[in-house]
Order: sequence, then structure tokens, then C-alpha cells
Amino acid sequence: MELFWYHIKEMDAAAYDTAVALMDAERQRRVKDFPNEDDRKRSAAGEWLLRRAVAGRLGGTPETAPLRWDENGKPYVEGAPFHVSVSHSGPYVVCAVDEHVLGVDVEVIRGAEEKFMHRACSDAEMAYIRYGDAGCYQRFWECWTAKEALFKLTGKGPLLSLSRLALPQGVVLDHIIQNGCAVTVAMML
Repeated sequence: MELFWYHIKEMDAAAYDTAVALMDAERQRRVKDFPNEDDRKRSAAGEWLLRRAVAGRLGGTPETAPLRWDENGKPYVEGAPFHVSVSHSGPYVVCAVDEHVLGVDVEVIRGAEEKFMHRACSDAEMAYIRYGDAGCYQRFWECWTAKEALFKLTGKGPLLSLSRLALPQGVVLDHIIQNGCAVTVAMML
């Protein structure tokens, strides 16, 4: 599995315009409607990062990468011997590529309200979070990204009802902490 990172502060106006120009008309409209510049940059960076990863695998250029998006907004490359997934949080965009079907989620490690954590986590998960976090919330975001990645992999949710993380048969999770972020990739082996 390959993981690619992009920091949106590296995206100047020319790179943004190039990435947006590669999007279909509907995606362009949605991105331009975002009120926040960082949200627009995250979407453009996701497009660019995916296209670069696809081009690297297929030997083409980002401009010719046959990237598509399904009706749920999940990226794919029709007929390719690999799968892609993208996620963003804060200044980071992450793209995962592998031969197996996958879903990725990234979250900047930050504080979270207890009420929110209880909505998203089971009692056992809350005990795990409290046991090892020492107030840094790293374990909460580990649980959260696992659930998001699983949701992106399977398309089943809604996410907040996943108060207990149960992996379907054949699914594995790969979790790392990098750049102050929790990242989890769920893969169907």
C-alpha cells in the first residue's frame, strides 16, 4: 500500500487552477461553491494527489489519468489493477493506493468533546481511549479514523451509529501517526 501526502499551504494559485481544471463540471461547481478557501484547496489538492498517484501507477500524466468518481463521491480508476481512496483534515490531504479495495481517513489529532466521543465510541472504546490517551486524544482519533476508513471501504453506515467497531471478514486496518495526524487505511484482503 502506498500513502501520499499533500500540504495545502504548498498549493499556489496556478496549482489550484490546474487541479480544478481537471475536474468534471459538477465537481468544479461544488468546489467553487465552498465558502472557505482551505476547503477549496483541500478538494483541489485531493484531485491533484489522486491524479498524480494514478499517473504514477499507469505511466501517464496527472492530466491524462483516467480518474472517475462514483455517485457517492468515491474515486476510482475504471479497469485499473489497483484502487484509490482520499481523505483530508486540517492542512493535509492523504491518498492511499493499493491492489486491494480500500478506504483511508486522516484526522489532525486535536481535542474532542466528551459528548461527541460518547456518540461515536462504545464503552469499551472509551475505556481504551481513557487508558492510554493522557489527554492527547490520539486514541480517540485512532478509533474515529478506523471507523471512517471502514465506512469508506464498505459504504455502510451511518458512521456515528458505529459505536462498536466490528470488522467484516477479510478486512484489515493499518493505522499510523504521522505529521500530527491519525491515519487509518481499511483494506479488503
